[in-house]
Amino acid sequence: MDYPYADCIYITVLVPEEEYITQTGNESAMYAAIDAKKGEDKQIKEYIDKNILKENDMINVFSVLDMKASFRRYVSKYYMIGSFLVVILAFIGIMNFFNTTATSVISRKKELALLEVVGMTKKQVSKMLVTEGFLYLGGAFVIAVLLVVFGAEKILNTLGTAFFFRLHLTIVPCVLMIPILVGIAYVIPKYQFEKMSRESIVERIRKE
Repeated sequence: MDYPYADCIYITVLVPEEEYITQTGNESAMYAAIDAKKGEDKQIKEYIDKNILKENDMINVFSVLDMKASFRRYVSKYYMIGSFLVVILAFIGIMNFFNTTATSVISRKKELALLEVVGMTKKQVSKMLVTEGFLYLGGAFVIAVLLVVFGAEKILNTLGTAFFFRLHLTIVPCVLMIPILVGIAYVIPKYQFEKMSRESIVERIRKE
């Protein structure tokens, strides 16, 4: 996961070909640089590969295109590891929310039965449970956004990143999770209550 970097105390002198030969008498330069016009990097690299390297494969060629490709490979490692962590954390978060929502309904079996006794309809109880699920979801979303806004930068700075990386704040992952969690907050309370309602009110009140 390391990245290459140059020493700050480093001097490179570039001189024209004719001047170099005149001053040194050496026609076999060890190093040559090509200043390509913008957008012509690819054509020059193809020319060098087909003509120069084909005749002499001992020459080492390193271009801007190679540097860009190297950088993309380096960044892709972070994308790969980050995506893997996101999938795992998303799965854990969804399962925790699922269990919390289901447990909240199951553990209140007697309480919900008493609400029906005093006059609430099954539809009203179901609606109340779904509303509570949405309240849990809203609270979780607010906490997640606050953690991203105020905690993400500190966490990343503690872990350490490459000096050329720049932090861009985003809550897109939190927003993308909303449809899934909304589905859980709506479906699970209704399903658990309907399943619970198969028992009579008397049976539910008697059970501890």
